[in-house]
Order: sequence, then C-alpha cells, then structure tokens
Amino acid sequence: MNNPSSIYIVDDLLEEIFLRLPLKPILKSKTLSKRWRSILESKNFVGRRVSFQKSRKILAAYNCDCGAQPRLLPESRFKGDEEIVYLHCDTKRPSIMTCDGLVCIPEQDWINVLNPWTKQLRRFCFGAWSSGYSRVMGFGSDEVTGRYKVVKMEIWSYSDHCGVECSVLDVETGEWWMLSPPSYKLLCPLSHKLSRKSVCVNGSIYWLQHVGSGYKILALDLHKEKFRNVSVPLTRVTQETQIANLENRLTIAVTYRNPEWKLDIWSKGSSRWNMTYSISLAGKGVPWEIRSKGFTPVSVSKQGNLVFTDNHKRLFKYYPRTDEIRCLSSDTCVISPFLETLAPLPLKSTLPFPHPRRTSKCRVLSKQDEFGIVELLISTLVAVGIVWFSL
Repeated sequence: MNNPSSIYIVDDLLEEIFLRLPLKPILKSKTLSKRWRSILESKNFVGRRVSFQKSRKILAAYNCDCGAQPRLLPESRFKGDEEIVYLHCDTKRPSIMTCDGLVCIPEQDWINVLNPWTKQLRRFCFGAWSSGYSRVMGFGSDEVTGRYKVVKMEIWSYSDHCGVECSVLDVETGEWWMLSPPSYKLLCPLSHKLSRKSVCVNGSIYWLQHVGSGYKILALDLHKEKFRNVSVPLTRVTQETQIANLENRLTIAVTYRNPEWKLDIWSKGSSRWNMTYSISLAGKGVPWEIRSKGFTPVSVSKQGNLVFTDNHKRLFKYYPRTDEIRCLSSDTCVISPFLETLAPLPLKSTLPFPHPRRTSKCRVLSKQDEFGIVELLISTLVAVGIVWFSL
C-alpha cells in the first residue's frame, strides 16, 4: 500500500515460477532476496525440484590430479542421447559415492561431501587409518528425517576371529557416533568378503557380501540404524556380480560366460525379486575381449532402454524392442545417474580444504561458466508467462 507501483507475488506462486526455471537462474535468485533464498532452500521446494526434473543425467569422472577442489565441469556432453556431466576429481581416490545429487568422496583421513550444483563443499574428520583394518564406506539419506549420513565400518581379522567397528556421520551437524555392529553371522568370517562398493536405495545402504560359493547382501536402515541380511535370488553366481540402484530399486547384475555370454539383471520389489532383463551379449557389438568383466546398470530411459557400463570405461545402451546393443562411449568413467539438487549443506566444515585459495593450473577449470542478470530476467519472464498461461 505504501508503494502502489510495486508488485507482490505470494510464496506459492513464486515457488511455481522457480520450479520452471533452469538451475543457474535459481542459484542466482538465491542471492537477490532473503525471502527468495528461504523458499529455494526449503525442504519442500528442494524435494519438488528433484521430482519436477524431466530427465536424469549421468555423472562421470574427469580424472585430474591438479589438486583443485572437486567440482563439475562447466559444460556437459551428449553420448548418443544421454547427457553426461563431468566431475573434475582425482579418480585415484577411494570410491566416489552419490545420493540424490550429492557426492561423497572419502580420502585417507577425511571425507568430502559436495553439492556440485551449488558448489558447496564440506570436509569432515575421518579418523586415523588403523593398521590391519579394512575400511568399508556407505553414503545415503535417511528417508524419514531427510538427513544425509556417512557410514564407516572398520573390519579386522586374525586367524578365525574377526571384529567390526561401525560409526555414522551426520552431515548436517558434523557429529560422529557409534553403531551396534552387524552380528557375527552377518559378517564373519572375513574370508567372506564384503564389497567396498555400496548403494543407497530408499533410506537403506547395501553392500554385496561374497560367502563361499554364493552371495548375500548386508543392509543398514539409516533411520533405525540397524543391520539386516537380504537374500539373493541367484542359484548361480559369478565374481562379476554387481549391485546398483536402478530407478530407486535395489538391483543385482550378474554376468555369465558359460554356456552363454549374457547379462541378467534382477530388481527387488516390495516383497520379492524379479528378473527385469536377460541380455545376450555375444555378436551385438560388445567387445569379446571384455567377456570376463562385469557390467553395472546405470539408468532406464522412458522408452525402457537400458544404459549400462563396464569397468573398461565403456558405456552401452540396450534396446529391448530390437534386441540391439549400441556402444555410446569407449572412454567414460561412469559414477552414477545424477539429478540436479539444491539441498543445502551445513555452513561450516569440521576441517578446511587444504588449498582453499589455490589457483588451479588445470586448463579445464580456467573456463568459467558465467551468466548475467539479463539471462536471469529472461528466464524468469518466460517462467512467469508459463504459469500465467496455465492459470
């Protein structure tokens, strides 16, 4: 009333406008108004923004040891019709884990948690590496509270005896606490190898466990913080068996060489396992020299086509209707499927990054991805027009 020429837009309508904006104008909008920032960082908006996305990208590693902080490269690339975004990082580090668009990178004595879209990087104390211990990691989201957690298991063995220490890091508070370890029957003896690779599906973290001639899956519910065993529906297993999160379902992929070279993929529903794909690999463009290697499913397109990868950095796409396999790339180190997220990280790390002001000599990072206020205004006007037209 004091300024009749001004326009006030209610929060609900603002949220609808922001939902239709590309990511970059949204990030710019957070700096223009405290009210807008509050809307854009709310859990409701962050959740809606993830579900509103029409397409899922694939995250791949761009290997570089220049020492710069991990971050996304400015431009994505298309392999076939799949959009690949690249994380600039040192792939010699231990396995990179992802959940809902956040990235967790464990190192020797610390853990990096990164939101590559907002460029927020937080660093947490990891604890000294104990001699004689084997370390297994997990990263995921508590479905009930929405909090992101890092799980660390340190396993030791001596003769026929073994033990395990389990702890959890709450990324929001930076606090560690101890967990009751899995029972003896779940984890020991240690000749039953526990895979270092983990996946998070619907609030639980899963590890594949090799037991004699078979497999089991160790699971941790991140809300209840209790371990359990998950049965594996395979009567015949190989050393190339992999687990993955495929379209929010726990998935097992097993590669057979005899009597037929094929890839079987099982997905777990609410009560039982179902075989979703059985793909014959011979004579379909998959190089025969990699027949002894395993394959990991990545994503499924809206048309039902399966994207999968191997550990030779090859990316493939399977078309069930024509029973075809196409090689999309022969040099892509796939990490996981990926979504844009605005999930905020805590304001402070428990440890600073070692070179916060270092100017990277990497030529890839020297190209800055800038955009101005004109792009923001154009995108906003387009979004307002879409909402106005829909009303």
